[in-house]
Amino acid sequence: MQNIFKGEHFTDAAREAKFKPHPILQLVMFVLVFYAGQILMSIPLFPIIFMQDFMGQTVIDEGWYIALQLVITVFPAAISILYCRFIERRSIGSMGLTRRHCVRDYAIGLAFGAGEFVLCLLICYAAGAVSYVGTDMNNVACFIVICVGWILQGAEEEIVCRGFLMGTMASRLPLWAAVLINSAFFSIMHIFNDGFNPVVFINLLLFGIFMSVMAVRFDSIIPCCAAHSIWNLVQGNVFGLPVSGMMTGPSVFRFRLADDMELWTGGVFGIEGGIAESIIIIVLTLALLFIPKKKKSAEIA
Repeated sequence: MQNIFKGEHFTDAAREAKFKPHPILQLVMFVLVFYAGQILMSIPLFPIIFMQDFMGQTVIDEGWYIALQLVITVFPAAISILYCRFIERRSIGSMGLTRRHCVRDYAIGLAFGAGEFVLCLLICYAAGAVSYVGTDMNNVACFIVICVGWILQGAEEEIVCRGFLMGTMASRLPLWAAVLINSAFFSIMHIFNDGFNPVVFINLLLFGIFMSVMAVRFDSIIPCCAAHSIWNLVQGNVFGLPVSGMMTGPSVFRFRLADDMELWTGGVFGIEGGIAESIIIIVLTLALLFIPKKKKSAEIA
């Protein structure tokens, strides 16, 4: 097996950070920054939640509310970047946000994410765990904003977990340990989502490892941002299935998960919580680990 953890990686630059406390304190600081981002996200939502839950008045359509939830994920991403730049004082490149080959890498990530979900859906369909219901495109404008929202939301979780936490941990710990730590936190951060259970935890841990291995393999989190975003978009707004325990507004198609096959489908959490996803994610992770990198041809003088 090719050891992709050897050699140079974008996380190496995090070792040059001016603020590198003990790993335990690093985790504490990360949690504080993470929740600061969540608080910032809650500010635009609070008036809507107050009017709906306490006043009994609907002030925004469900689809537009979902769009808003996705768009405001820019806040945790922004505060993570600001913390890394001005507190840890490390470069943007140390977070895996690289401009080199970014268009190519984003396209590769899109192919990975879309292909991964379609394979999972086909396995579930072959097992009789999903069925086609029809179309559900009732608000094109909302659909477009949600698509933009998924681009932001997928990038946000990758910036927070792979760019911020993995880089921070790698400044003091071996890279493989940083991969496991950020992947575990990625899984834990979904603990309050509907349908969360031990299988979901394991699958999200595997997904975090897959994203981390992809970041290490491509020396960038750009393909991870793309893969994460397109998975959520295709799952929620192309095939109309729940994403991490929530329904996601207008969809090109609408599929239904079988009630008695939760082990395959992930139930109300979504396909990322079922064993179809477990199978695909393990295969893709092994592919990234085993398939050798193409050697660069020598430059002609």
